[in-house]
Amino acid sequence: MRILVIGGGGREHAILHSLAPAPKVELFACPGNGGISQIAQCFPIPPDDINSLLKFAREKKIDLTIVGPELPLALGIVDAFEKEGLLIFGPNKNAARLEADKGFAREFMRRHNIPSPDFFIAQDPESAIECARDFLRKSPYSACLIKASGLAFGKGAFVLKSFNEIEKTVDDLMRKKVLGPAGEKLVIEEYLPGEEASLIAFTDSETILSCLPSQDHKRLYDNDEGPNTGGMGAYAPAPLVNEEIRKRTDEEVFLRFLKGLKEEGIIYKGIIYAGIIVSNNQPYVLEFNCRFGDPETQAILPLLRRDLLEICLRTIEGSLKGVKLAWEEGYALNVVLAAKGYPGNYEKGKMIKIPEEYENAIIFHAGTERRDNQFFTAGGRVISVTGLGKTLAEAKKNAYKVADKIEFEGKHLRRDIGDKGIKRLNEAGKMA
Repeated sequence: MRILVIGGGGREHAILHSLAPAPKVELFACPGNGGISQIAQCFPIPPDDINSLLKFAREKKIDLTIVGPELPLALGIVDAFEKEGLLIFGPNKNAARLEADKGFAREFMRRHNIPSPDFFIAQDPESAIECARDFLRKSPYSACLIKASGLAFGKGAFVLKSFNEIEKTVDDLMRKKVLGPAGEKLVIEEYLPGEEASLIAFTDSETILSCLPSQDHKRLYDNDEGPNTGGMGAYAPAPLVNEEIRKRTDEEVFLRFLKGLKEEGIIYKGIIYAGIIVSNNQPYVLEFNCRFGDPETQAILPLLRRDLLEICLRTIEGSLKGVKLAWEEGYALNVVLAAKGYPGNYEKGKMIKIPEEYENAIIFHAGTERRDNQFFTAGGRVISVTGLGKTLAEAKKNAYKVADKIEFEGKHLRRDIGDKGIKRLNEAGKMA
C-alpha cells in the first residue's frame, strides 16, 4: 500500500514512524523533513499546494493520504481528493471550519450545550475593545482573552489584564493585521483559571475513539512564561484527566459533539481534538482542532498498540463502531528542541549532532534537512525526543538524557515538561 503523509513536522514524523512497521507499505511525505527522509520518500510540495498534491497522488498511485497540518484541511484538500476518488484521512472543508473559524466553533458549542467559557464575537475594533473591557471589568481574576478567529498556528490567543493591553492587541490584530486574515474577526472570551489538557480522538461521525489524554506546554519558557509557541513538549497519559473528568468529557463534550454534527448535517471523518481547561473540577472546551496535535502526537502514538493504518481506514469507511484502542503500560514524554529566536525570527542551516545510540527514546525531526547524511536546522521547532518509561518521571529522565546529547548552535528547550503531572501523581499518592 502506498501511503502519503502531508506535512513536515514532528507530528508527521510520528505518524510515519507508527505506519512504518505495517506490512507491504511504501511511504511518501510532502514535504517531509530530514528525519522523515530516512523512512519515506520526500518531495518538496508545500502542504497548501492542493493542486500539486492532487497531481502527485495521481501520478504516484497513492492508495491513502493522511493530512497532518490544519491549513490544507481548511483549504478543502479532502474535498478535492474525494472528488477524484482518492482515499484521504481528515475532515472535509465544511467540518474543518470547527478549527479554521473559532467564532463558528464557539457558536457550535453554544448551540449544542458543550461547556465552554462565555464569549463574544467581534467584527470590528471598536466592539472588540468595548466587549473585552467589559469582560475584564467583570472578571474576578482581572483578566480576559482575545483570540484570532482564523488559523494562527498556535499563536493567536492572548491573556490580557489591562485596558492598554486590550487596545494594543486589538490594534495589532485588526488594524495592523499582524496575523493577516486570521485576525479579521476576534473571539473575546471569559478568563477561566485552571489547567489545560488535550483530548484527541478518532471519529467517523457515529463513534468516538478516544486516545490517551495528553498535556501540551505552549509557552516558550519554564513555569509557563514567555510567548506562546506551537508547543514545547507534551506527555501522555495526563493524570489531570482522571476517570471523573474523562466520563464528563465523553458525555458533555464528545457525545454532544456527535449529536451536533448530526443535527447540522456535518459529515466529520478524521481526528477531533478538544483543547480543554479543567476549572474547579469542571472541564470546559477552549477550542476544537481538526487534526493530530503537535507535539501531543509524539507522546500519544508511541504508546498505541493498535495498527494506526487500520484505524485510519476504518475511520474513512465509517466502521469504528465496536473498535477498541489498546495502549502500552506506562508513559511517554516529548521535549522539543527549538532554534534560538523561535517563535520569532531564527537562523537556519546550523549543523545538528545526534547520538547514534540511545535507549527508551525516539527522536522525531521537525525543522531539519538532510545533506550528505548530515542534518541541519531548517525551522523553529527543530527536533524533539520522546522518552518512554513505566513512570512519568522515568519517561522524563529518558527524554532529557537523549535531548541533552543532541547539539546545535542556539538550542533551546524547556526543563519542566511533565512536572505538573509528576506533582499531581505524587499528591495523589501514586507512583510518578
